[in-house]
Amino acid sequence: MAIILLDTKTINRIAAGEVIERPASVVKELVENAIDAGSSEIEIKIESGGRNLITVTDDGNGIEKDDLELAFMRHATSKLSDSELIEIKHLGFRGEALPSIAAVSRMKLSSKASGAKEAWSIRYEGGEKIREITPCSLLQGTYIEVRDLFFATPNRLKFLKTERAETQSIVDIVNNLAMINYSIGFTLTSGNKKLLKYVKQTSLFNRLCEIEEEFQSNSLEVKEEEEGIKLKGHIFKPNVNRGNSTQIYTFVNGRPIKDNLLVGAIRYAYHDFIPNNRYPFAVLHLEVPYDQVDVNVHPNKSEVRFQNKRLIYEIVRRGIIKTLSTRFAAGDQGIEEELIFNDSKSQEQVDSQEKKDQKEFYEKRPSLLENRLMKEFNAPDERRQSLPETFKYGESPAQKGTMVLERKQIDLVEDHPLGYARCQVHNTYIIAEAGDRLIIVDQHAAYERLIYECLTSIKRQKLLIPEIVEIKNQAGMEMVKTYKDKLFEMGFGIEIESEDKIMVKEIPSILGTIDIKEMLVDIVDKLTEMEDTLSIEDKVNKISATIACHGAGRKMKLEEMNEILRQIEKTPYSGHERPTYIEMKLSDIEKLFERR
Repeated sequence: MAIILLDTKTINRIAAGEVIERPASVVKELVENAIDAGSSEIEIKIESGGRNLITVTDDGNGIEKDDLELAFMRHATSKLSDSELIEIKHLGFRGEALPSIAAVSRMKLSSKASGAKEAWSIRYEGGEKIREITPCSLLQGTYIEVRDLFFATPNRLKFLKTERAETQSIVDIVNNLAMINYSIGFTLTSGNKKLLKYVKQTSLFNRLCEIEEEFQSNSLEVKEEEEGIKLKGHIFKPNVNRGNSTQIYTFVNGRPIKDNLLVGAIRYAYHDFIPNNRYPFAVLHLEVPYDQVDVNVHPNKSEVRFQNKRLIYEIVRRGIIKTLSTRFAAGDQGIEEELIFNDSKSQEQVDSQEKKDQKEFYEKRPSLLENRLMKEFNAPDERRQSLPETFKYGESPAQKGTMVLERKQIDLVEDHPLGYARCQVHNTYIIAEAGDRLIIVDQHAAYERLIYECLTSIKRQKLLIPEIVEIKNQAGMEMVKTYKDKLFEMGFGIEIESEDKIMVKEIPSILGTIDIKEMLVDIVDKLTEMEDTLSIEDKVNKISATIACHGAGRKMKLEEMNEILRQIEKTPYSGHERPTYIEMKLSDIEKLFERR
């Protein structure tokens, strides 16, 4: 087949696919242009999740009449010159946004430049100009209208998600840009519904308080600097956390980015403060010398490449640890209660000196969920009840916390398939001895299975005072409405109170006095993540796992470990087919040490 040169229209439509992936991509590009134009107010309107209509209005510098047509030519930009190529300071700089959007939609641009007497308008359809520049009525700034997105590339429409998912993606984009650009007012409307309204603020802290109500009472300021790299922002106290990373926001030189290096540094800094399956809230901004960061990695400009990754990682990690350690070591009143994670009392009195030992101080206490699980599942064990002295703790200081086994009780290991617990490792694995076998139990997987079994034969308890839970994203509320009946089958009696609030009247009796708000938010997050990708049964399994997360990952007493062993003898696999335990024979262990 002969090689041919593609025409300009086809080239533009192919190139548009790299920049414009979904409606949120359009909003991102247009809002970034408005920010670069020096706007103080930006208004975004959408219909049908952005498929049918997207408009962005700003009061920025505007575009001169003679530049309107040039703005739609690929690689035409007012933001970049040859000398600035290694010091890119603008959010949008390639000159790709407008021609890419115009190539796959019906687009209108109207603008009045600063100091100009008239406003001018131009229209494009499928990448072709369909009307000459004409005068129009407009205040200073720019108005862009995008209709029928992807009409010119209909195959792209097949890959868009539901309207609620596309709308939520746009909300997330606007929230991201509004956070760091706090001196600009933002408004987002879907149809006749106002989704976001942020007024101009004087500080990042004020904007974050505007976005997140809990921010003022739970945030801690982070500052760190080294070799010209500055870190600033805010994190939440460890007791406020989520089941996913959606509340971690990172920015580099004013640009919202997604970077595993930064997320990894944040999570590592928190690893002594929260369970390893939880994620903190964090809003962090890095100012990096422009010649030490490459923002031109991908057309959507959401990825960057750092010259010195190790230094960036260390600055983020150190800044967060410093903030957490300084705050909590200072003896913040009530902080111990905040970090207990739904426990009714601590295991021991911790004085101010001991608080300096973070790993000990922030150790998770026994949860009410686990105590409740034991009551729900535990059948009387006559053998166990007749041997109250099977495990006891020494009285002397040297023996305190050490298990004392009497010789006559060692033979009882054979009484159960999984034997008896000997210790716990990393607050995650239970080590048990059963005859000539070593049993290693995954505590988290065990809880998933126990929770799943309980939910299949659910008992509900009515709340004396119903709990009001705020669901802050539209997609989440849609999920609650969609799965309300399924959640009821699992023990959650829920009523829709308003567009962003639900009332919880009943919960599974097994949960006792667990934090209802935190759990429901995690369940909604999980449903939103899964969307239409899993069957109902698989979603129930995932929800069971989410609930189990609120009970696993803490130190246990030997009797608690043994209760779990007895239950998983009956239910050996977790809800998603992950093994609950593994076993090793003594002969296999001896082979590892070459004793056989």
